[in-house]
Amino acid sequence: MAINLGRVNVTDLSENAHRVLGIAINTASNTGGAFQVNYTTLQQAKSNLINLILTKKGERVSQPDFGCDIWRILFDPIIDGEIDERVESTITDAVAIWLSYISIDEIFLEYTPELIDTNGFNVEIKFSLASNPNLTDSVTVNVNS
Repeated sequence: MAINLGRVNVTDLSENAHRVLGIAINTASNTGGAFQVNYTTLQQAKSNLINLILTKKGERVSQPDFGCDIWRILFDPIIDGEIDERVESTITDAVAIWLSYISIDEIFLEYTPELIDTNGFNVEIKFSLASNPNLTDSVTVNVNS
């Protein structure tokens, strides 16, 4: 079953060894190449989401608006509920601009005393593809200084 993502048709029911959609983020290849490659839209969406969240705005040359402002929240006072809303809105705003083919289903924020002492928190994001809500996955990102 093909899923139409703009001008590109891809098959997401199984991995196709002949159709590479992109490279994985921070993952070495297990086949001798420099980078691990992604064969499905869901795998590539996960890599793109991690890349977006881990990129600070202004860090990317020629695209200074690319990235997520989650790093600015890192040193703000942690007030229950308020920080959760700020993290959620920061992520959903960035995804709406840069990864509009991804639907954010849920965002969970974990900030234990140990994480706070190391100036960090964990964010778990459950997402699906906008073109096919049945294709879901989740990613956990550790945001720290």
